[in-house]
Amino acid sequence: MKTVVIFFIFMFVAAIVFSKAQADVDYLHEGDVYHEKYDNINAVKSYEKALKTSPNNFWVLSKLTLACDDAGEEMLELKKHDEAESYVNNAVNYAELLQADYPDSALSYTYLALSYGNIAMFKGGREKIKYAFKVKLNAEKAMKMNPSDVYPYIILGIYYREAAGLNWFEKLFAKSFLGGVPEGTYDESKQMFYKSLSINHEIISAYYNLSKTYDKLDDKKDEIDCLKKVIKLPVRNFRDKYSKIKANVMLEKLQD
Repeated sequence: MKTVVIFFIFMFVAAIVFSKAQADVDYLHEGDVYHEKYDNINAVKSYEKALKTSPNNFWVLSKLTLACDDAGEEMLELKKHDEAESYVNNAVNYAELLQADYPDSALSYTYLALSYGNIAMFKGGREKIKYAFKVKLNAEKAMKMNPSDVYPYIILGIYYREAAGLNWFEKLFAKSFLGGVPEGTYDESKQMFYKSLSINHEIISAYYNLSKTYDKLDDKKDEIDCLKKVIKLPVRNFRDKYSKIKANVMLEKLQD
């Protein structure tokens, strides 16, 4: 009798565990389907459900972090500032959890750099510059851990461009109150984008951001070439969709 009771308890526990595992898979798959359709809002909701059942799962945390960043960036494109900031704040929280739980994964640092870069857009003065240092630190770490990943190079390309564009007051402020200034040049920015494209020459975000660096350099010819490539390449994520829209607008202005 005792053996029978133990057997049924075991089967009950096994059923619960199986049900939980199945829920993880279902919510994760559901989130993937939404994300592939560029439905970032519903992707976040599905991944959040998966996180409740598997709070320390690497893939759940990483996909949720990216979906929150994507949702935040999309809301910003749609001029929904408050919603954008809310999603990006969540992305930072999830990215920090991801890095704490998986410090040996290069992806943890890539997503941390991405999230810090996004949240910096909503900050000013001291906070903005502090986040800039964090972006560089984490992107460089991700790059060293996984040199074949294109995204740390793209993030660093943006970082160097923004650092090169700091005005004298921002540099003085950083030096006076933070003990250092985010440093970078437009040439360093170009080199990072070149490196990302040497790994994968069909990355729209690399060409689009390289075009913005050429704009800073008043290099109209190369800027136009990059924008044309943005328009020709296939869309792979929601950023590509918006990059194409903006590239068309810029091309019309440059070719008038």
